[in-house]
Amino acid sequence: MKNLPRSKLLYALAGAIVIAGYFIFFGGSKGEIKYVTQKIERGDITSLVRASGTLEPTKEARIYSQINGTIKEIRAEVNDEVKKGQVLALIEGPEGLSGDVEYFKEILKKTETDLEISTNSHEASKRLYEKELISREEFNKSLSEHSMAAAAREKAQADLDTAQRRLDSTRITSILDGVVLEKNIIIGEQIHPNKSEPLYVLAENPRTLHLVSNVSEADIGKIKEGQDVLFKVDAFPGKDFSAKVKRVANSPSIKNDVVTYDVTCLVENPELELKPGMTAEVKKVISTKKDVLKIPTAALRFIPPKSSAVAAEAGENVWILKQGKPSPIVIETGISDDFHTEVVSGPLSEGDQIVVEYTISGRNNKGPGFALPQPKRF
Repeated sequence: MKNLPRSKLLYALAGAIVIAGYFIFFGGSKGEIKYVTQKIERGDITSLVRASGTLEPTKEARIYSQINGTIKEIRAEVNDEVKKGQVLALIEGPEGLSGDVEYFKEILKKTETDLEISTNSHEASKRLYEKELISREEFNKSLSEHSMAAAAREKAQADLDTAQRRLDSTRITSILDGVVLEKNIIIGEQIHPNKSEPLYVLAENPRTLHLVSNVSEADIGKIKEGQDVLFKVDAFPGKDFSAKVKRVANSPSIKNDVVTYDVTCLVENPELELKPGMTAEVKKVISTKKDVLKIPTAALRFIPPKSSAVAAEAGENVWILKQGKPSPIVIETGISDDFHTEVVSGPLSEGDQIVVEYTISGRNNKGPGFALPQPKRF
């Protein structure tokens, strides 16, 4: 007789141990089934959609340099409140920027004088031409000189505007009323327009923030503008903050084949407790019902053991005990929260006991017994 392979021998030994353990613990008996019940109550139910989110400024501005230069002076630091047009920092730009502005101012002044002279001369030529006192050629020459003077004036204005913008670029200014979130410069630093990191990041009024959360496609149909939202942040674990839904995105976000939609909520932050970038656990309030008959949601997932020999009826079943055995009752349910579900109709009353699970004890009822896994019906 050939020897069994080592792996098959190990499998056979393990099987024998499992079988032996079963008969030692249970003694081959079926054990006693015990049903766990909970009392049906009346109360309030709030249906929620849960999601994770991030606090963001309602408007954010990133400020970059428009010229090459060196940081000469810093006038705003992180967390400073700033006004639109306020100077945040000064740049030592290329030499001659101030001189360029003065030069083009003089050029503009001269071209404006030339244009005024040309305009008067052209008007005089026009009157003479209409009286046939000058030739067509002389009139066209006057017209051409006037056009050239007008073009020279426009070019001088454009040159001055460019020089002024370059000079203005040496002053880094705020483009909104808000607060400084980031400052990424130091005095003496060389900067240029291609610098990838912004010089400053500003946020509009920090007393109002946006809460942006990702809601699953299964729940997005429940979200409407104006709904109330509750959320928590790690910085204040015992405190609920409130917000209202402002916008529901129509375009989905798809990551790892999971489809979500961005929901933006408006958050009032008068005490400045909340900061941009904080993550939040979000609960969106879908509906609230007061003083309704409610059952533990676990009762809707309960399925009796096969040995009980009872069959469910058509519809949504829950189970009560009659003479120690589970008996099905068909109900209609409404909204749910994390733990309870509303009973809209069905032969249940406040105070009734409803089955939520069962246990099977070991031989001779020794030990606490164990709970069988409950298959989910939905």
